[in-house]
Amino acid sequence: MSPIQIAGNDSVEQVIQKTNIARAWLDVPAQDLVSVEPQFVLRVSAHIPGSSPAVVDVFEPAFKRLHQMTAGAIQVKAFWGGSLHKEREGIEALKAGITDMCPVYSAWDATMFPAAQALSLPFIFDSAEGATAVSEALYHKHFKKDFESQGVLMGRMVATSEYNLFSREPIRTLADIAGKKIACSNGVESDLFSALGAIPVGCSTPEGKKAYEGNEVFAISISDSAAHTVGLYKHANYRTSANLVRVNLEYGLSPTFYQQLPEDLKIILNQWLRGLAQAGAQLFYGLAGAKACEAFLENGMEFISLTTEEQSIWRNQVAPVKQQLIDQLTAQGYSGDEIVEDILQWAKHYAEFTSDELMQESLDHPFMDLLP
Repeated sequence: MSPIQIAGNDSVEQVIQKTNIARAWLDVPAQDLVSVEPQFVLRVSAHIPGSSPAVVDVFEPAFKRLHQMTAGAIQVKAFWGGSLHKEREGIEALKAGITDMCPVYSAWDATMFPAAQALSLPFIFDSAEGATAVSEALYHKHFKKDFESQGVLMGRMVATSEYNLFSREPIRTLADIAGKKIACSNGVESDLFSALGAIPVGCSTPEGKKAYEGNEVFAISISDSAAHTVGLYKHANYRTSANLVRVNLEYGLSPTFYQQLPEDLKIILNQWLRGLAQAGAQLFYGLAGAKACEAFLENGMEFISLTTEEQSIWRNQVAPVKQQLIDQLTAQGYSGDEIVEDILQWAKHYAEFTSDELMQESLDHPFMDLLP
């Protein structure tokens, strides 16, 4: 794990020290917001509650930044808590003109987004912000076709922090999950738990929360920040850090909304989206994750780290999943080997950046090829 980027065991103070640029970007003084009627209203919708740190600490301040960057030409109307559409109906909602930007997570449907599953292979990335940079760097080359074939554009790609296992009973060895149902994302994460001898139950966060609270699954695999946001920690006694996986959570953008913008606003919107992606990775999965861990400990949760020997056992068990995915992608007409090799090379490149440098890079040199 790179100490210059946000680590899963960083304290709140350590994360704050690493995220100066992201926090400054989201700090928009009221006097910088001109009071004008918008030329365009960007409707943003999601299943996450309006009280989530993702909303309060990232999205809402970022909407002010968009207002400032466009001098009020683009302003946002947000719909949280699944109030506009169900979480799995994002693509349909975008195409039907119900919303303009919303979740279209590749982790929810591996059949629709095969190539993006490679971003969830284990033991590649140092941090959410590093993984986010890699996903956006490679979007045009490897992932664009799958998303745009669904009739949507890419709004932002954000990688999560590493997922942990939350359970009522301790998970210290592979035997503790053998034959047990684990709520997790679809695609690679499900393949990983199958390789470990567990029974994966592919689901969204709301579905996983319901299954776990109803005792339908033994444990749930989820990020710290998301576990805190939906209150899962109140029902879990243990948090096991297996360091297996992180997933990519994409927000799709309506082609209709984007195409109506003049060229100057298209450029600004893209710049804003790149900043939003990096800030979200650092401040929701990083800072909110560290704050979540404090809440878990205050609630009496026990943190479990696998022993070095146990980690080796788990790693050996999941090792075949990488080649399995490459073979699946190749069979579907993708360049499986090239996708994985590119991810590894870009991950190595961005491992040399600090969190602040990654944020600054997204502002100074935003990728311009995610949108037409």
